[in-house]
Amino acid sequence: MQFLHTKGKKIVDERGREVRLRGICVGGWMNLENFINGYPGTETSLREQMVRSLGEERGKQFFTYMLDSFLREEDIAFIRSFGGNCIRVALNYRHFEADETPFCYKKEGFARLHRLVSWCERQKVYVIFDMHAVQGWQNTHWHSDNDGGISLLWGDGGYQERYLALLREIARHFQDCPAVAGYELMNEPSSSCRPGDYPYNMYENFRPDYVRFNGLMKRAAKAIREIDKRHLLFIEGDGYGHNFAGMEPPWEDNLVYSAHDYVVSGFGPGKYPGHFEELHNDRVEASGYWDEEKQIQHILETEGWKFTEKYQVPLWISEFGSQYCTGEEDNVYRLASMDDQLKAMNQLGIHWTPWTYKDCGTMGLVTLKEDSEYRKRIEPVQRMKGLLGAENFTAWRSVCPGRQVTAEFTDYMLSLLTQAGSYTRETFQKCMNYKLLTGFAAGVLQPEYGAVFAGCTAKELEQIMRSFRLENCTVNAPYLAVLKKRTQDA
Repeated sequence: MQFLHTKGKKIVDERGREVRLRGICVGGWMNLENFINGYPGTETSLREQMVRSLGEERGKQFFTYMLDSFLREEDIAFIRSFGGNCIRVALNYRHFEADETPFCYKKEGFARLHRLVSWCERQKVYVIFDMHAVQGWQNTHWHSDNDGGISLLWGDGGYQERYLALLREIARHFQDCPAVAGYELMNEPSSSCRPGDYPYNMYENFRPDYVRFNGLMKRAAKAIREIDKRHLLFIEGDGYGHNFAGMEPPWEDNLVYSAHDYVVSGFGPGKYPGHFEELHNDRVEASGYWDEEKQIQHILETEGWKFTEKYQVPLWISEFGSQYCTGEEDNVYRLASMDDQLKAMNQLGIHWTPWTYKDCGTMGLVTLKEDSEYRKRIEPVQRMKGLLGAENFTAWRSVCPGRQVTAEFTDYMLSLLTQAGSYTRETFQKCMNYKLLTGFAAGVLQPEYGAVFAGCTAKELEQIMRSFRLENCTVNAPYLAVLKKRTQDA
């Protein structure tokens, strides 16, 4: 494999041949996520809970067995088989550094990452390291392993120094590895939400703090460049990958810019092409009619596209995707939306990695079987999560008792507040859901999750976790066909 670098809007190898990065994200491995791995809450809290439920030794073995089965070399070979030439692997700093011993790095975390890179090198698949959860939390959400819902990184020099030091350490390990395409400095940064999500600072009221954002991005790039001057650096827009208007212009070569683009037609339910209602995900996605033409026009209107066109640098849409959990009849429309979205990206010369490779039945290319030992055990907890609305990423369109409660409380609070006119009802409830449902309710469910494994021996835990192995999973065949087609587009 050869080192990659930029040439205008293109990425090329050492011989000057164009490389179009088309692959898939790997979440749920070195950064666990509730909907991917099928648990409530955040990884850090869950690890503590499993020690309480299983004891110190088995509580740690539980996660080792899960990670050992979740991603193996046969998974990388499978990704290569459909034409994928890269993976974006989500990383949580806690796999490499403990909060109690800052700047001391865990050998087991780096050993696991080195194994991945060796698999990818053998399979001719590039790796992009995605800093998905960093010290002090770059955003307020569960996917940055944030169980407090606050974001301290942007205003705390101590957390920033630990983050920069870990980037240097990762660069020391992989500076000579051509199978590593590069380093994504930070996933879904959100520079202006220190106290958490509130209707006055989220969605239509989010205002990027570009002074802090640009300053930390340049320091992160400098930290890596002190060690590694060859690899690509991927810089994601503020506001969960959407805001680029105030970003620093490119200051060196080998910078690729990263955006996220979850579109309303990918979530449904409803026919595609067709009309879809407004959706609050990481930002407000407006209602409207979506078809192939709209997919292209939408991209052309994004700040990420305008920024990379202005400065003639590569654009990589590092996260996007459809969900396949709204019913079998609806899945065909979600796949049609995904197909048109990929086609649009290819026509515009955009690099891409959809979210995510493997999960418990939401949007993965590969999913754990419903009758697997793992999914059968966690089913009661999954049902409670659904009733409570404690897993927001899978419940944007759903109606459940938990959300009915927050809807009533939203109306009550808005009836009291003098500033109610500054907020939309949808944003107010969405922010409340993060605090009450994704936060508190999900946390209360963690002992419920731990209890379903409490009597298991180490051998039984290892066997249960084999449910995550590729040979024991189901491949979404229509989705696979779409990926095979679109990785081969000229």
